[in-house]
Amino acid sequence: MTELRFCRRQLGLSQGELAGVLSVPRNTLRMWDSGLRPTPSAVLDKAKAAAAEAIRDQQPLTLPALATQLNVHVRTLQAAARTGRLEVQYSERSVFGRPLRLSTLAGGKAFLRTYYKRYSGQAAGPFEVPAGVPHGCGRHLRKLRRRLKISQNDLAELIGAANKAVVYQWESGKRTPSPVFWERVLTLTRVRPSQRHARSAKIGRVRP
Repeated sequence: MTELRFCRRQLGLSQGELAGVLSVPRNTLRMWDSGLRPTPSAVLDKAKAAAAEAIRDQQPLTLPALATQLNVHVRTLQAAARTGRLEVQYSERSVFGRPLRLSTLAGGKAFLRTYYKRYSGQAAGPFEVPAGVPHGCGRHLRKLRRRLKISQNDLAELIGAANKAVVYQWESGKRTPSPVFWERVLTLTRVRPSQRHARSAKIGRVRP
């Protein structure tokens, strides 16, 4: 694989699209991409820089860090996240019982292009946040494990927790799961019994 093709795949572009980015004829880029002709160093450097920027733009950042990168106030991004105008994902970590929101430079740039300082003609954005963790969640976890006939280690694997010690701390009340982990627990309670059995069978520890 040529270096140019590697960069193109990192960018997720077709040959024609990359030719447009690099401002070169499509047929010329095809020759470079296939290795039939050597890629000029200036063109390759430009492609590498574009690929590096694309990778950087997909790295998850906290909203304060993203606000610094975009040179906007963090409250602007927080409001955009609440209304669905900024695409966010929720970390497994939580801060003061609230899920930590993460976004990317690509998402931030899309927000600036579409919504920033535009105060009319905006459709209401979707809004979904993981459910809060109720009081007595440890008791709920123990009941869930008994119903599913799985161990603390099994439950940790099913919801992506670090290990059984984390589940033990949740059940004993020493720690509280983050809203993201709690949403995964709720997902287990909503699926049909046959689906729960299939999930448990994957980890190979379903008890009779």
